[in-house]
Amino acid sequence: MSPHRLSQALALFGVTLYAYFLFLRPNQEGMALAVGLFVGTMGVAYGERPFPVPFFLGLYGVLFLLQLLFGHPLAFLLGGLLGVGLPYLLYRLRKPAK
Repeated sequence: MSPHRLSQALALFGVTLYAYFLFLRPNQEGMALAVGLFVGTMGVAYGERPFPVPFFLGLYGVLFLLQLLFGHPLAFLLGGLLGVGLPYLLYRLRKPAK
């Protein structure tokens, strides 16, 4: 699986998790994790090399600040770290050694 496809899959999984935690099992921490996962994975795009997407990184920063003040920052941070970390880890593992 390519890092780009994993990033897309994580974004769709974040949206699905958000709907699940909003409608089926109301849970604020789960919703924070899902939003963090979605926005975090959209913050880095994968082409030939990974590059940051300023809009989504700024949105992540604003949402993280709001989570610090009013919500669940650890769940949001965990979702963001998974969203950025898993595709980047796959990119590093697939990158040929020089």
